[in-house]
Amino acid sequence: MAKKLKTELNETAKKEAVLKLIREYTRNKNVKLVNRGNAAIFCALYIAKKRNPRPFILIPDQGGWLTYKTYPKILGFDVRTVHTNRGIIDLMDLERKVKSGAAFIVPSFAGYFAEQSIKYIYNICKENDCLLIEDASGSISDKELCDGEYCDLIIGSFGKWKIADAGYGGFISANDKELLEEGKEAFTLTNYSGDLNVLLEKLKNAPGRLKALTELAKNVKIDLEGRGYKIVHRELRGLNVVVRFEDEEEKEQLINYCEEKGFEYVECPKYIRIEEDAISIELKRLQLNSKKKKG
Repeated sequence: MAKKLKTELNETAKKEAVLKLIREYTRNKNVKLVNRGNAAIFCALYIAKKRNPRPFILIPDQGGWLTYKTYPKILGFDVRTVHTNRGIIDLMDLERKVKSGAAFIVPSFAGYFAEQSIKYIYNICKENDCLLIEDASGSISDKELCDGEYCDLIIGSFGKWKIADAGYGGFISANDKELLEEGKEAFTLTNYSGDLNVLLEKLKNAPGRLKALTELAKNVKIDLEGRGYKIVHRELRGLNVVVRFEDEEEKEQLINYCEEKGFEYVECPKYIRIEEDAISIELKRLQLNSKKKKG
């Protein structure tokens, strides 16, 4: 009995350490662990359904995630897309459509390759009573993004190739405790049962991984720009690098570049990246940390 009690106390302490780090990274007071990033998306939409009677969920027209399109329909929402400039939210179009939205779900980094103007997006949503759900799977621990002061709900995944890449689980957080508690029925279906030791270690490593990936992306952009390629949102921070191509020859050159460097890539058009001919260099799939980067 004593041994069982000690084990339970250890698990409680590890869970609290995990929650404390997520609260620190998100600047949110209230955090709930769930079993998948997709579960976090579903729970956030479930909360929106209970909190806001409007008929639409707003999503970006590209640079989002697949379940942004499908999960709202399960809950009886219609989906309305907000125009983007290659994934970056068109604020004027958002202002035109926001009054119809129960919530707007948007990733911190469009397609993982370009950071959004989250503060401006939040101000528009707040002024029009539309919940803002920030998907911070690629930005947890960032100093500018993933900030609970500038969104209603933050969600994230700890899955493969994410910043905290524990291979399992996700989270949803909010500063408004009552808002988060609106999801209590959905949370009973999404209980977290992962290895807290692994998750805690990955969360501790998140700032270094995020820094290493954004620095690598910056250097890859410089390299490719020097070779004459057209980089999408060259000036914005990101984890991936998206490069447009004009013809099959240029496409093959980009693929050869990726293979020579050992970078995985995704061919576009693709909703989760960009809806035009391009190669997305998937730097976020690399196992990097700040120590390796300096070496």
